[in-house]
Amino acid sequence: MRVGSTVRSRAKARVVRRLILLPVALVAIIGAAHLMRERRSNQTGPGIITPENTPVNASKPFWKTLLPTCNRSLAPPAPDVNDDGQFPPDPFSLEQRQNGFVVLHMCGLIYMFVSLAIVCDEFFVPSLDVLTEKLSLSDDVAGATFMAAGGSAPEFFTSVIGVFIAQNNVGIGTIVGSATFNILCVLAFCTLFSKSILDLTWWPLFRDVSIYMLALAMLVFFFMDEMITFPEALAMFSIYIVYCTVMKFNGQLEQLVKKGSDSEEASAHETQKLAADVPHNNNNNDLAQLEGSELRRRSSARRQSVPILHSGTMFRNGIMQLMNQTLEQLPEDSEEDDSSRSRSNVNIESHDMHRLNVNQSMPDRRSSQIEEIKSLLEEQEEKPLDMTWPETWVKRLTYVLLAPVVIPMWVTIPDVRKSHNRGLYPATFIISILWIAFFSYLMVWWANTIGETFVIPTEIIGLTILAAGTSIPDLITSVIVARKGLGDMAVSSSVGSNIFDVCVGLPIPWLLYFLIEYIKHPNEPLSPISVSSKGLLCSVGMLFIMLIVLVFAIFLSGWKMNKIFGILMIVSYVFFCVFSVSLETDKLVCPLNICG
Repeated sequence: MRVGSTVRSRAKARVVRRLILLPVALVAIIGAAHLMRERRSNQTGPGIITPENTPVNASKPFWKTLLPTCNRSLAPPAPDVNDDGQFPPDPFSLEQRQNGFVVLHMCGLIYMFVSLAIVCDEFFVPSLDVLTEKLSLSDDVAGATFMAAGGSAPEFFTSVIGVFIAQNNVGIGTIVGSATFNILCVLAFCTLFSKSILDLTWWPLFRDVSIYMLALAMLVFFFMDEMITFPEALAMFSIYIVYCTVMKFNGQLEQLVKKGSDSEEASAHETQKLAADVPHNNNNNDLAQLEGSELRRRSSARRQSVPILHSGTMFRNGIMQLMNQTLEQLPEDSEEDDSSRSRSNVNIESHDMHRLNVNQSMPDRRSSQIEEIKSLLEEQEEKPLDMTWPETWVKRLTYVLLAPVVIPMWVTIPDVRKSHNRGLYPATFIISILWIAFFSYLMVWWANTIGETFVIPTEIIGLTILAAGTSIPDLITSVIVARKGLGDMAVSSSVGSNIFDVCVGLPIPWLLYFLIEYIKHPNEPLSPISVSSKGLLCSVGMLFIMLIVLVFAIFLSGWKMNKIFGILMIVSYVFFCVFSVSLETDKLVCPLNICG
C-alpha cells in the first residue's frame, strides 16, 4: 500500500510540475518571438520605417513594450487578389458573370462542398482509422491527431491554397469562420434537435475550451501587427503539441482534477439515497424518466469522459449513407421509436434489479456506460461505398448528380472498408489527399471569382460561405449523434476540431512558407507573412469573447444546455456575421488594429 501510494504521489507531483512549467514555456516562446521581432527591426535600419512610426520612449513602462508595434512595412505587400496569375483565367468575363453566368460558379462551389465531404468521409477518414490501428494509438491521441485531421482536411487545404496560391486571407477567414460556426451553430443545433436537455460532462469541455482559448488569445496577440513571423507560427503549433500531450495523459489529469475517490464516494452515497427515495408505484414512464435523467444528472459529477468519442469523425458515417438515411427518415424514425420503446421496457423491467445493485463500484458503472455507448456506435457499422443503381427515383436523381465525382473517386481510391483492400490504406491516404487538394483548389478559385464578381472581400467569403460550406457535414452528423443521446460527445468533438484548425490549419502552411523561403534564400532573414485585414483581428477577438460568455453561462446553468441556449447561439452567430461584414466594409472600425 505504501509503495502504491508513493508511486501515485510521485505521478501527481510530475503532473503538477508539468502544469506549472507549461505556462512558463509558453511565455518564454512569446517573449522570444517578441525579441526576435525587435532584433529584426533594428537590423533593418531606419530607412524602412515609415514616418508615422515614432521612436520608442525610453521611459515607456515595461509591460507596454511587450505589446506588438505596427511594423507593416517589414512584411512584403500582399499581391492583388484579382491577379489572374494566381488562378487560371475564368472562361467568362466580368460582365458576363454579372449578367448571370456567376450562377454556374455558385453551383460549382456547392458541388465542391459535397465532393469534399464525400472524399473525406468515404475514403480519407476510413484510411485514418486503419492507420491508427496499425500504429496502436490510444483513442485520445488518435482523436486529437489523425481523426481531427480527417474532419478538418478541407479547412487545412484551404489555408494552404490561401498562403501559396491565392496569397490572401481566404484560408484564415475560412478557419476563423468555421471555428465560429462549429462553436455556435453546431452547439445550437445539437441543443435544438436533442430530445432532452443537453447534459454536458464538464471535464472534456473545460479541457478543450481552456486550450482553445489560449490558442485564440495568442492568435489575437500575433495578429495585432498584421504579420506573422516564424517564432509566432512555431508557438501556435506548439499549442497543438501541448494539446496532444494533454490527451495522452487525459485519464491521469482527469483523476487529478476531480480528486479521485472522495467525489466518487460522495456521488455513490447520493445515488444510493436517490434510489432509496424512488416511490413504489406502477408509473413506469416516471421510473424510466427518473432513471434516464435524474440518476444520470446526479452522477455527472463523477462521470469521466469517454475517450473513444472525442473526435467527431470517429462516430460519423459516410456522407452518402447519411444522405440515404435522410431520404428514408420516416421509416427509420418509426423503427427508432419502436427500439427506444423496447429499450424503455427493458429498463423498466430491470428497475428492481437496478435498485439492488445500486451500490456497485463506480469504476464498474463507468465501464458499463462505456460499453453501452460503444454498442450504440456499432449499431450502424460503416459499409463500403455502394455503387449499385438505387430503387427510388429520389435516390436515382442523387446518384446521377453525384456520379461525376463519386465514380472517379470510386475507381481511383481503394475503399479500405472492404476487407481485401484494408492493406492498401497508404494508397487510400495519399490519393484521398490529392483529391482533397484538387477540390479545395476549385473551391477557393470559384469563391474568389464570386467575390470578384460581387466585389466581396475574400475575408468575408471565407468567414461566411466557405466556413459554413466546409462545416455543414459536421453539423449534420452532430445533430444525428445528438438525437441518439450522445450530444455531449458531439459538443466535445466540435471544440476539439477547432483546436486542430487554429493550431495546425493556420501555422503549418506558414511554417512551410518559411521553410521554402529559407531554402530559396538561406543567407537572408525570413520575411514575415502579411495578414493585413480590416476586421479579421476583431473577428477573432469577438469569437474569443463569445466563447468565454458561452462557457460561463453553461457553468452557471450546471453544465446543461436547453433550447433557449440554442436560439441565443443562432442569434449570436448572425450577429458575428453582421459584425464581421461591417468591419470588412468599413462600417465599423476595429479598435484592436494598431496599424490603423
